[in-house]
Formats: sequence, C-alpha cells, structure tokens
Amino acid sequence: MFQKLNPDIVKKTVSIIIETFSENEEHINNLNVFPVPDGDTGTNMLLTLKSINEEITKLNKYNIKNISESVSFGGLMGARGNSGVILSQILKGFFDVIMEQEDVDLEILRQALASSKEMAYSSVQNPTEGTMLTTIKDIHRAVENMANGSKDDIDYKNLVNMLIKETEKSVTRTTYLLPVLKQADVVDAGAKGILVILKGLKKALEQLKVIDGKITRNKVGANPGRSKPQSKQESYKQLSQLNVSSDIKYTYCTELIVKGEKINVEKLKDNIESYGDSAMVVGNEKLVKIHVHTNQPHKVLKRAIREGSLHEIQINNMVEQSRQANIMEGKEEEVKLRKASVVAVANGEGLVEIFKSIGVDYIISGGQTMNPSTYDMVKAINNIDAETIIILPNNKNIIATAKQAKRIVKKEVHVVPTETILQGISSVLAFNQDMEIDENVYGMSEAIKSVKSGEITRAVRDANLLVGEIKKGEFIGLHDGKVRVISDNIVDATLDLVRDMVKGQEEVITFYTGANLNKEDMGLIKEKIKQHFPQLEIEFHNGGQPLYPVIFSIE
Repeated sequence: MFQKLNPDIVKKTVSIIIETFSENEEHINNLNVFPVPDGDTGTNMLLTLKSINEEITKLNKYNIKNISESVSFGGLMGARGNSGVILSQILKGFFDVIMEQEDVDLEILRQALASSKEMAYSSVQNPTEGTMLTTIKDIHRAVENMANGSKDDIDYKNLVNMLIKETEKSVTRTTYLLPVLKQADVVDAGAKGILVILKGLKKALEQLKVIDGKITRNKVGANPGRSKPQSKQESYKQLSQLNVSSDIKYTYCTELIVKGEKINVEKLKDNIESYGDSAMVVGNEKLVKIHVHTNQPHKVLKRAIREGSLHEIQINNMVEQSRQANIMEGKEEEVKLRKASVVAVANGEGLVEIFKSIGVDYIISGGQTMNPSTYDMVKAINNIDAETIIILPNNKNIIATAKQAKRIVKKEVHVVPTETILQGISSVLAFNQDMEIDENVYGMSEAIKSVKSGEITRAVRDANLLVGEIKKGEFIGLHDGKVRVISDNIVDATLDLVRDMVKGQEEVITFYTGANLNKEDMGLIKEKIKQHFPQLEIEFHNGGQPLYPVIFSIE
C-alpha cells in the first residue's frame, strides 16, 4: 500500500499536522516550568516540523522510502533545542524501520516504535522520566501489548484513537513523575507536543478520508522477510551520503536580524516566504531572525526594514560558492587547514566582538528564543577550513543540537557542553592553538567548572516555583539554570542574586550588560556591588545581548 502514495494527501496531511500544532504552540510554550524567554518547546518542535515539510514538498516521487528519507533529513537538519532533537530522533527511528516495507502491520508498527524509543533515549545524555521520552515509551508499550494480544485485526480509526488515549494518560502522568512539574501543576511540554502531533494526524486522516481499513496482526518476530532496522551509526552514515542537493534555483542566501518594538512576525514571515524558498522567520515582536534563499535580496531588506533596524546582514552568492568549491576540488595543491577552530553560539554585538577578540573563529547567531538548528550548525562546520572543530553551544538547550550536527558531518568535531555565555568565554580563554586537541577539549571543559553564571531577565509568564510565586514581567535571577531570586526592579534582583552566589572565596565579578539595560540602572548596580562586596574586583563589558539585561560571572 506504500509504494505509490498520493502527493496531495501526503502534503495535506503534513500541512494539517503543522496547522494543528501551530494552534497549540503558545499553549505548549506556556507549559515550560521556568518563565524565562528561552527557546520554547512548542516553537522548537514546530520549527522542526516545518523543516520536515520543506523537504517533503521538494519530492518528485512519493513512495515510503523517499518520504522516510525526507522526514529523517528534514527533522535532523531542522531540529532546534532539546525538544526538537528528541522529536527528530523519534521520527527517524520510526521511519528507519518502515521505509522498506510494503505494508505495515502491528508487528512492524511495534518495531518502528521500539526504534523510536531507542533513538530518543540515546539522544539524551541523562534521560529523565516524566518527559516526552516517557511518552514515546508508553506509546510503544501500548502497541506492544496490542501486538501480543487478540489475533483479530484492528480498525485504523480505533488504532489512532487508542494511541491518542494512551498518550493522554502518559501526558497526565508526567506531572507526577517530575517534582518540578508537580510543583508548577503542569504537564511536560514536550509530551504534550507529541499528543498534539497525534491529534493533528487524526484530524488529517479524518478530513482526507484515508483512515478506513484494517491493520493486521502478526506475532512478534513473525516477519523473517522484513528488513532489520538500521543501527544508529548506519542510519547517520546513510543520511550523510544522501544527495539532497539540486540545481540552485535561488542565487542568494540572505540572513539578517531585525530589531523593533512591535514586529508582526506572522505577516513578515508570509512576505519573506514569497521571495524564495528555505525561508525561516522566527522570533518575537522585538527580535526576529530571517533566513531565505532568494533572487531578490533587496526586496527582503526593504521589507524587513519596515519592521525595525537591521543587524548581522549576510548575503552570499550560492552559485559562486558552488563554483569556487568545484574549482577548489579540482586543484592539485591542497590548501593547508588550520589545526583547530572554535565555533561559538552567541547573540549581541558586544558578545560577538568579545568572542572574536579572544579567539573564536566563527559565530553562530542564536541563544535564548533563537536556538540555531542542526542545519545552522552543519553549515558553520562546513564553512570552516580546519582539521578539527570545537563547538561551544553556550546554552543548555543547544547542546543536543550541536551533538546532532557532530554526528552528521564528516569532520572531526568536539562539543564542549557550555550551558551559558559566561562558561563559553571562560572555555575559550583556556583554548591554546599549540596544544593537542584532546588537551584543549579537556582544559576547556575543566574551565567551565570554575565559573558561576548569573542571569537576570523578566518573567515571560506567571509561575509558581520553590523560590516563590512569580508574576509575568517581574525580574528573576537565575543561577545554574534555576530561579533563585524575584524582584520588581533589576537593581535589587542583581544584588540579591550576587548575594546568593558569593560564598567568600571569590575574587572577580564580571558583568556583561544587555541591550535593554539603561545607564542609570547600570550605575546603581555598580555602586551597590562595590558597597556590599568591596573585596571583589568588578568589571563591566557591553554585551548587547537581548532579553537578558544583566549576565555576570563570579570567579
């Protein structure tokens, strides 16, 4: 039944799933326990789905193998944040099993979900129950029980309803599996995202009237003719060899950031998408990142400037880049590569300049609310002429994406798991071009341990945490990724957080001021820190980072 699939039905099914998810994006984002302006779960999962959709729409021949490869490639390259990476692994594991099948019975479905579960859990260094990992495990268990049960065939509609029912139970259980979710009285956002995808699938199947029919039962292991699921290493190797390039239709890869006050993101996205393909417009009413392949970059800039000021503009001629690459490949004399290069994720003109000044070779634009995709990481790695690449994610939610990019590329890549900008800066300072790569990675990883990172931002939603009740708009201070202080003004929030972090042996406190910190508040912060902590040497640098007016390290 899978060898010839109706292209319109495939496209419409994916479109309806994305539409359903879009309707629930904000709700899923609001389930995030910590009310910080970070790369939210709903947004990251939605952008991952949209990347899959872009790959599917490029297909000329619609069969299960081509669709499976498109889902795997689109999901892997478009994955953003932890939730996007896990979702991409769930989908890849599933389609790795069914891509060669002529039909799908319960046994094949069980194998596919087992593969999903295995790849999802292996994508996380320390798997935590009460998350979307638990939900995919529960879905697999439900199908496994069904495959081992009665020998009667099952109606497709009943199967989908059963999966949704079991997923709803699993989502509800997440609240009681994680203490932090129980404290906030919410379910896990990623698990909820899985449920929304299944509901979108049901909606699509019903609207397109393709849910009729039976799914057969087979005993576990009763399919000797079926191809075995690929190992994770084999599937990544196949993916890296997959030829997804085509003749270049649009010449200019255009990227920029727009800063404004009331940016209409959806309207801007619709306009930008009309200028070419591979469009990505993501952000909020104050900050938006744009990426598009187009033949009219001037129109992109003209449209974007209507929303605010333009920053970090990059317009690259992809035809010329391709030509130069071909020329380079034809040269007999090899270009001598650098021994190692450091890549860092950062956002803010000041922070970018700081990273470059201390030895970072390539900056990937991103951070809070703008988690870069696997594609962004791969592009950066491939653009660097070095034998070895060291990546500093500088955000807890970007580490998984960096590791995913590492598995895809052919170069030697090391990911130093920096969770904050401040850890990233300390890590770069430990880098020495003359040292062996293993020594560098070890030294850079060790440097992270000596840094205490503090961050001040505004709560983006109400929340109830162990530290107390938080109202939207209040200033909150974070240390080690956890909210430690709440205040109605930025000066007190900063002072209280420093008090919480200083234990008596520290010597230096270094502040990086954000784009939204005014000079008066900065002066008061400096004055109060000197007054209360005269033993500390105080440094101030312009970071220019959005959303976090104050970040600081204590060493």
